[in-house]
Amino acid sequence: MNNNFYTYCVLKYQHSPFLNESLNIGVLIYFHDSQNLVYTFSKGLSRVKSIYSNVPEKTIREYIKQIEKILIHFGKFKSELIPLGGARNFSEFVSKNLIVHDSSCLQFDGFRTQNKYDFTDIAISQAITRKVLINDFKTSSLQPQEPKIIKSLFLELNQSGFQNKANPKRYVKDFSIPTSTGNFNFDFAWKNGVWNLIKPVGFDLKTADGIIGKARQNLGDFTDFYSEVGAKEYKTNVLVGRPKERSLFSSYEKALKILEKSPNTEVIEEENLKIYSEKILQAVSVG
Repeated sequence: MNNNFYTYCVLKYQHSPFLNESLNIGVLIYFHDSQNLVYTFSKGLSRVKSIYSNVPEKTIREYIKQIEKILIHFGKFKSELIPLGGARNFSEFVSKNLIVHDSSCLQFDGFRTQNKYDFTDIAISQAITRKVLINDFKTSSLQPQEPKIIKSLFLELNQSGFQNKANPKRYVKDFSIPTSTGNFNFDFAWKNGVWNLIKPVGFDLKTADGIIGKARQNLGDFTDFYSEVGAKEYKTNVLVGRPKERSLFSSYEKALKILEKSPNTEVIEEENLKIYSEKILQAVSVG
């Protein structure tokens, strides 16, 4: 029997089954001749967290850890437990022993069987990993915008003499609101009749789908929040940063329209932070 083949599949984080949104976070390869299993995954989940603000990171890491543990066990027994015969059998093995192909947030997908030719297991593993997880092994020029946005706001406030003029009872840093579905955390809150809850959202992402997906995720978060607390005591203020790539500006404008659908929410673009900081200062000043 000619076993000079390998079968591989991609581990995906499926953020929204309805929207068919997913990101590659790992790869699993089975070499038929050596019966070796190679499992590589994203250590930092940087690609996922750069696009989606609310990621079940603890759940994902637990899945990854359990998959690794199971594969180590099966790797010891090799062909006694792992069926040969191409992508279909390997898919059945994965579904039975690792992750059932259902609606969970992690899925193995894209099963392919190919000829090894004269390449080694290591060379093939490295090539597939680079192809599947290429963005995780590059130094990305796109850093999360959220810390920069909130830092810019604080800088504007401090330059206006915020520390000396503000009433401490009218503002709170790291404001957390517990609800039945979990805590909602905001970087800053200031009071002017109601509590204005500040959340920065950066859209300097790599794809149009990522921008739209992040906007929809935040819309869902705010809708969930107001279903828990109501709109009498709180108003959400979203500070947004635009992408640097001009080709993504139209997607950014669509993202703003999505955020504006959020109940009881004001959207403030980063270039308007100075005006917004003056509004805050006027509302919380002593007197």
